Amino acid sequence: MVSIDFIQKSLKVSPFVKGKRPELGLLKISTDSRNINESNFFLALRGEKFDGHDFAGECYKKGVRCFVVEKRYKRKILTSVNDSVIFFVDDTMQALSSLAISYKNEIFANSVAITGSSGKTTTRELIVSMLAKKFNVHTAKRNFNNEIGLPLTILDAPLNTHLLVLELGMNHRGEISRLSKIVKPFAAIITNIGYAHIGNLGSRDEIARAKAEIFDGMDKYGYSFLNRDDDYYDFLKKVSTGEVIDFSHRDLNILEDKGLEGYLIDYKGKCLNFSLPGRHNLANLACAIKVAEFFNIDENDIADVILNFKPVSGRSEVVRKSITVINDSYNANPASMKMAFEILSKVKSRKIAVVSDMLELGKFAIKFHEEIGEYISSGKLCDAVFAYGELSKYLINKVNNNSIVSRWFNTKQELIDFLLGFVEKGDTILVKASHSMGLEEVAKKLIESF
Repeated sequence: MVSIDFIQKSLKVSPFVKGKRPELGLLKISTDSRNINESNFFLALRGEKFDGHDFAGECYKKGVRCFVVEKRYKRKILTSVNDSVIFFVDDTMQALSSLAISYKNEIFANSVAITGSSGKTTTRELIVSMLAKKFNVHTAKRNFNNEIGLPLTILDAPLNTHLLVLELGMNHRGEISRLSKIVKPFAAIITNIGYAHIGNLGSRDEIARAKAEIFDGMDKYGYSFLNRDDDYYDFLKKVSTGEVIDFSHRDLNILEDKGLEGYLIDYKGKCLNFSLPGRHNLANLACAIKVAEFFNIDENDIADVILNFKPVSGRSEVVRKSITVINDSYNANPASMKMAFEILSKVKSRKIAVVSDMLELGKFAIKFHEEIGEYISSGKLCDAVFAYGELSKYLINKVNNNSIVSRWFNTKQELIDFLLGFVEKGDTILVKASHSMGLEEVAKKLIESF
């Protein structure tokens, strides 16, 4: 929470008082007029489908008496509110960034920033769990990793925060650079360089350059954590700022691959079961351990996290009932899709894959969906694969293996109705797609029905 004086100093703007000046204490920022009250100040953002300035009057009626708004809307705002403190700025998005930068400096918190094509959220949660054994750690409650969510996460940090652990997402070049300059990371992590967002960026080379923007906000005393198994490791090491610390899944002493039950790992002489399946999750764990050891987290505390860590919902989440559902519905790209099928292939029961479109692949979309279909056919990775979504039609058309049942559906509801009749007790079902395809609904229905 912040004061009026803090807002004024951060924005370098004198407040305008409309009517009688209200007595205001510490206030919490809000950009959402639906969930706001007198304890908040309202920062109005403009989006493609909405304009926060249209809701200033609604916020006033709910008790808000402090506003950060753009100058161009001065007349509208002054007719919508009264007895309020108003900060008129050129750009409220820039104002949001300025507030976050000032607040981070105010609380003297260092930051750990994470980006990459996949594995960001699981890696973040592993790191948070380990660092929280020693420090007051603050991270996003949801997937707040963009130019709005990330500053809001910083501004939500308690005053006693030691470390901010923040995920930096992107769709286009320049976005991570702007986020990095807000975060000013002490430690910057790049999990890997894959094909996510290739539709916007055009090539993996451009994706690597975009991810490398995480170094733009670092100074020479920062530390870069890089995956030495990634084929862009040398490039990232060359352009990184500060000292490079590498990690690899090969750093781990794997005693046994237990399939859907994860891995048996020897860590510092302790035999531990890590519950997340898949080689990609080993890389995520190796990264988290390197970061935790860098911050001098006790090995017993690291071991405790390895042993007790639970997957983030929708990411390698295994739910066991009379059927087993691998709920990996939060996101999908070509590399993570192949990894998910690799995990499924190790199951001994009947293996069913339920998939939908991988998005943001641009001109490569059809090619990558066809490649996944061919990949499924070549290795007999499942007994059946079912899909919906326009792009997934190309995937299904390439499943040319007589031992694999395959079918494409026009709608998600048709897919659900079919599955409820096809799935039997004992089956294992993988659910995988880009988040906006809504396959978490399919996973939920299967879990509820068996």
